[in-house]
Amino acid sequence: MILKPVNKEDIKGSARVFFNSNQWKNTLVFFSFILLASSFWGFQYLHDRFEFEVPIKVIYIHAPPDIALSDKLPQEITLRIQDKGSAYLNYIIKNRKQSFFITVDLETVFLNSSSHVINQTALRSLIDEKLYATSLLKSYSPEIIEIDYSQLAKKILPVTVNGTISAAQGYLFFDSIRIEPTQVIAYGNENLLDSLNEIKTIGINYDNINKSTTFFADLQSPEGIHLSIDRVKISAMVEEYTEKIFEIPVVCLNVPPNRRVHFFPSNVELSVNVGLSKYSQLSKSNFEIAVNYDDLKAKRTANCSLILTKAPLGLDSYRITPDVIEFLIEQKK
Repeated sequence: MILKPVNKEDIKGSARVFFNSNQWKNTLVFFSFILLASSFWGFQYLHDRFEFEVPIKVIYIHAPPDIALSDKLPQEITLRIQDKGSAYLNYIIKNRKQSFFITVDLETVFLNSSSHVINQTALRSLIDEKLYATSLLKSYSPEIIEIDYSQLAKKILPVTVNGTISAAQGYLFFDSIRIEPTQVIAYGNENLLDSLNEIKTIGINYDNINKSTTFFADLQSPEGIHLSIDRVKISAMVEEYTEKIFEIPVVCLNVPPNRRVHFFPSNVELSVNVGLSKYSQLSKSNFEIAVNYDDLKAKRTANCSLILTKAPLGLDSYRITPDVIEFLIEQKK
């Protein structure tokens, strides 16, 4: 069998003959009548009143943190409404856009009701607010909402920063990093709460801070635990610093009356980094470098290391020169 090549001109000619024929004209008239009838039917459908069912979602807000709600709470209510077809279409569209819902404020329910039931009157009022003025609510199911819940244990826990907060070069923190509030209330199973010692923020990383900064950090809520707040405010105050140098005498503590301790050298140099705002307030009397006599007596060598035993709160950057000196214990005559 030999296939002949398709001739485009023949196809165009056949199509031209068909669209000019009475058969095509009759088909066109038939479909026009169907379209017209459908339009009349649709117009009639949109303007006639009839009964239909639509679901409305239920959203629960402001649940007290010390309760656990039951999974059996209804998530939607089926409404039977009488209205025009146009209203029915609008309800369907709102449902698909998730904009057709009622809100149940559980804080109000728990404050004002000992039975924790949203009765028929209260529920009807919430539903009526969401209906069109032309809609007539015939019935709805369920007609009441019973709030089933269980009481949770609670524990006050400190908040800690999870991550790093560091000052830029040439700057230091002139106050401790502040967390507000410093504690939160955790709600949950008692055994689970007993295993917790703190609540951490999410991982944060604030490096090279060169100006005082305040930011918010979300809290990590362990699985099965509800927190009284979701986030905390963190403040990190920084300022430029400079170096200040003092000559500090080395002191020996708890020396017996019949002993005398000599240090070589007897004074050492203390270099501290201090913020510009506190530079003039810092003096030699704010510091002490002391060694305990009992520690010296136990040593097998004549050398001892030095540490800062007294300093202003918040001072964490200093240098002692030299930090190892010699000592001699002498018996008094």
